[in-house]
Amino acid sequence: MSDEEGDYEEIPNEEKLQIAQHFLLSSPPGQFHEVLTDVRKLLPDDLLGDPLAAGMARAFNTKTCKVIDSPSGTKVVINAASEVNPTHYFDSKSGNIFALDHLTLKTTEDTTTESNQDMSKEEERVALQSKLDEYMTGKFLPENSAAGVFTQGGNLVVTVSGERPNLRNFWSGKWTSNWNVALAPGQATVSGSIKVHAHYFEDGNVQLQTTKDIAAVVLPYTDVSELATQVVAHIESSETDLQKGLEEMYGNMNEETFRAMRRIMPVKRTKMEWNVNAVRMNKQVRK
Repeated sequence: MSDEEGDYEEIPNEEKLQIAQHFLLSSPPGQFHEVLTDVRKLLPDDLLGDPLAAGMARAFNTKTCKVIDSPSGTKVVINAASEVNPTHYFDSKSGNIFALDHLTLKTTEDTTTESNQDMSKEEERVALQSKLDEYMTGKFLPENSAAGVFTQGGNLVVTVSGERPNLRNFWSGKWTSNWNVALAPGQATVSGSIKVHAHYFEDGNVQLQTTKDIAAVVLPYTDVSELATQVVAHIESSETDLQKGLEEMYGNMNEETFRAMRRIMPVKRTKMEWNVNAVRMNKQVRK
């Protein structure tokens, strides 16, 4: 590249799309379409058309456990366990299949596509879904939150997802927890992880992303009702502990974190002289 002539090497369109996909999959909560609009402005016309954008939206929606409005009128969460195929998903609340447009997030009923769920654990799945819905009502705002229970390979897969976009006031946030419930006669082994993603962008761009892995625990049960109660109690306890930990961290940040970041004395071991006249005199001496 010649600095004098301002020449540069044009990167291939394929690489441009890879970069675009990286930006889109890293979109802050509730801002995928805003990022998509900006990314398209940086690319050649028609390079990132709707079919390609829909594929990237599908990856983002599945990765972030997007909450959408189902044809049945309820809020449902989508993830890899609910995906029947790239455009069809299992509604964990109604038990139906629906078609999803990943760009517009519009859903339509589908009565021809077969479910991908393991029906041998349907009784356990339905009981846990019902108990989780009660938990969500008491802990999350209903506008952008949902929980889903799915079956894979004889196990239950649980997702709790809540999003709070407030772009007019320059912030957004998302809480997601994913759980695996391995079933055995009379007991369930539950493990999972909780992810928090917050974004504040007034006169800047600050993001918080943290993930906490929850170690496996064995929960005994005698029937599906007790199974659902035990699993939800464990999820609630784990999520509450993380919430309290974050609140404590922010409460102590001014006294502990920021103070630890500051030097008590400069490197030269002398106090800083803030007298403006002394600073001016120092400048004159240096001249």
